[in-house]
Amino acid sequence: MRGTQMARQWKIIRLMESRKYGISGNELAIELDTPLRTIYRDLKAIEEAGFPLYTDKDGKNSVWKMVDGFKKDFPIPMTGTELMALHMSRDLLSILHGTVFHDSIETLFQKVKAALLPETIAFLDKVAGSLKVDFGPTKSFSGLNEIVKDLSEATTSRKRVEIMYQAVSTGKTTKRKIDPYQVWVMNGSFYLIAFCNFRNAIRTFAMDRIKSYSITDESFEMSEDFKLEDYLQTAFRVMRGKPEKVTFRLTAGAAHVVRERIWHPTQELRETEGGGIEISVEVPINYEIVSWIMGFGAAAEVIQPESLRKRVMQEFDMAARQYRTRFSQKNH
Repeated sequence: MRGTQMARQWKIIRLMESRKYGISGNELAIELDTPLRTIYRDLKAIEEAGFPLYTDKDGKNSVWKMVDGFKKDFPIPMTGTELMALHMSRDLLSILHGTVFHDSIETLFQKVKAALLPETIAFLDKVAGSLKVDFGPTKSFSGLNEIVKDLSEATTSRKRVEIMYQAVSTGKTTKRKIDPYQVWVMNGSFYLIAFCNFRNAIRTFAMDRIKSYSITDESFEMSEDFKLEDYLQTAFRVMRGKPEKVTFRLTAGAAHVVRERIWHPTQELRETEGGGIEISVEVPINYEIVSWIMGFGAAAEVIQPESLRKRVMQEFDMAARQYRTRFSQKNH
């Protein structure tokens, strides 16, 4: 009930902001499909929260408006809904807790909060409490705050960086001189997309695998041909490679999971008999695509390429043997 009330009051504020000449109580009741007396209670609650409302005459009708000078005390004009969005963005950025980005949004909100009435802050807290954002398991970034901050600044100032980097595939640590292009957050991890002078190519570096770094005085020019969207399109998630067309089918019971999301820019969907779906994507064949398909279990069947079909089949066969072996040992 409280969440519905808060959502309705937020809509009232948005409607008043969008109507240059105000909006009447009857219009609000019709727009929100809510009894007029409930609308009046909401308007009173909004006023008590510190939003300066007043009524004006529009012909024979009385309309509700928000005082134009409401935003004058802020260095940047902000509407009521923008204030709410800023407040709730703290929850959205909670995944980055322990980094300069999370700290910065907190600092910004505290500055805005200092100019608000206590009643307004309480109202924003209630609205934000009706929305909960949860990203599931994430990494702890508490130990990455300095490197994220420094390398973000290096991307802006176009300063070359020397790093000691431990490769995930070999475990070996090598010294690299890189030109940082972009800080990228993906699947709860921080990455640095940079031109690697050691490999003479653009590479993706996991920040938690950078063992040490030093920002040099050398400047660099980013390649004019570089576009982040094009670079990322040659990966399913993080790992890049030569794209191949991958096609697999999903049964009706699992098809809705794929229909409801965009998994990759190249995806194509085709409905099949019985409510199933066939999906095609152009991605590298690696652990990421294999684990994604296997995550659907028996509901998924790889159609092409044949090499991927065999690889998934072998993975399931090995898993089945492990379970049978351990079950057999347990019972003897």
